[in-house]
Amino acid sequence: MATLLDYDPLRGLEQWEDRTQDGRLQIHYRQDVEPVLELAKIERDHGLADKNGKKPDIFLYARIPNTVQLEMKHKYGLDMNNKNHLKRIFELINSDYPYCKTTNKKHFLKR
Repeated sequence: MATLLDYDPLRGLEQWEDRTQDGRLQIHYRQDVEPVLELAKIERDHGLADKNGKKPDIFLYARIPNTVQLEMKHKYGLDMNNKNHLKRIFELINSDYPYCKTTNKKHFLKR
């Protein structure tokens, strides 16, 4: 039976502990990502993230929920905080996670 270890109400992120039948420990993360993805959709549909009067060359590209960040790290070995991984992260956002985007623009890094 799973046991709740931690809950972050700001992000809606839950951390659960579970034991397999052979006694191994497993940690699971759960998050209701719907509010984050709904906000990204509203921003994308209305071009809100593209409108930045202070610095027109900088805009919010995507809202990546914590569980999606963990999935990227687990499945692809990518760390959002590692600038060397950003090129591949942008590629993945465009191909596998377009619902996280706050814009209809395509972004890529030359490297």
